[in-house]
Amino acid sequence: MGKKPHGSADTVTYGGVERNIMSLGTILVVLLVLALLGVLPTWGYSNSWGYAPGGIVGLLLVIVIILALLGRL
Repeated sequence: MGKKPHGSADTVTYGGVERNIMSLGTILVVLLVLALLGVLPTWGYSNSWGYAPGGIVGLLLVIVIILALLGRL
């Protein structure tokens, strides 16, 4: 068995049908993007929060993307 190319998704077979499995990095990126959209101060409920929550979530998103690109996640 050879090594898979870097960044390729794992596959699993269910009932003869091959399906791709999302990696943890992909799931974290999607969740952090949704969280970043939720904490932006343009929404009515978050006007008084300022930019701190968006900056924190944005920083976490950048860190996760870098780790995913380096293959550490």
